[in-house]
Amino acid sequence: MKKYISIILLVVLTMVVLVGCSPGKDNPKNKELSVVKQVKVAVPDGLPAVAIAKLANENPEIKEGYETVYSIEKTPEAISTRVMKKDADIAIVPSNMAAIAYNKTSSYNIVGTVGMGSLYLVSTENIKDYSDLVGKEVGCTGKGLTPDITIKSLLLQKDINYSDIKFNYVSSASELVPLLATGKVKTGIVPEPALSALMSKNPDIKIIKSLNDSWKEVSGSKDGYPQSTLIVKSEFLRDNKDFVDSFVGQLSNSIDWANKNPEELGAYSEKIKISTESKIIGKSLERANLKYIPVKDMIKDYKNYYEKLANFDDKTLGGKVPDEAIYFVEK
Repeated sequence: MKKYISIILLVVLTMVVLVGCSPGKDNPKNKELSVVKQVKVAVPDGLPAVAIAKLANENPEIKEGYETVYSIEKTPEAISTRVMKKDADIAIVPSNMAAIAYNKTSSYNIVGTVGMGSLYLVSTENIKDYSDLVGKEVGCTGKGLTPDITIKSLLLQKDINYSDIKFNYVSSASELVPLLATGKVKTGIVPEPALSALMSKNPDIKIIKSLNDSWKEVSGSKDGYPQSTLIVKSEFLRDNKDFVDSFVGQLSNSIDWANKNPEELGAYSEKIKISTESKIIGKSLERANLKYIPVKDMIKDYKNYYEKLANFDDKTLGGKVPDEAIYFVEK
């Protein structure tokens, strides 16, 4: 009998030891390891989505303990809503939207530039310069959005009255391309990669001007104007600086990879449902001006761009040129 009691006691003791050593639910260290912070990254369709194509497809671990969720918003309204509701931790947005988000919510900072100007004046008409647009109909995407405010600001700087030009607005580049391809509209302001798609459909389309090159001429900027901007929620940036640093490095690598691997990029872009045909994406990179530049190297260009837009209409910036605190620069 004593023998059986000894065996039972030995089994119970062993179980107690094993339970005590196991990483149970109540173990604080286990709880700490199991917590995963979800990071929401939102970008608009087009070149910003191309910039994250490698990241979104491969979804590498940016930092242990974080899960990165990428979403591509198909309309300007959708990306604007995500940012203004502070629903995105990280976003790539038009540069004027970065100013609006800062002025209206005080919740986002500019961390870097993802792409310089990729807008082009194109036509099948006999147009050689901006002054030839007077009296013409010009197709453009989104009244008050980047193509509209950039061309009008340029015209203003060139002393051309844009009210003498009939702007025909559609909601997206994907709507403008068929109009220009079929000749229903003969002149327009078109961004890459939609421009490459257009030129494949209508070989008579001529590139008249690069708006980015024109901006360099009027502003003296080396790179032109910042078209797409990386913003990060201020609170998230403060509490997760290591993650943001790592993400920026991965984003920069993703952009470099895109520029060097146009064929693979098309397949990656198709998988994440970028609206432009995959075979066109690679061709667009030559004129896309897709590059990552840290904000510390772009502050002068941002100030210049914002001041020019404010001279045109400060509503495009949310009421005013944003102050210096919008730029996240490490001390």
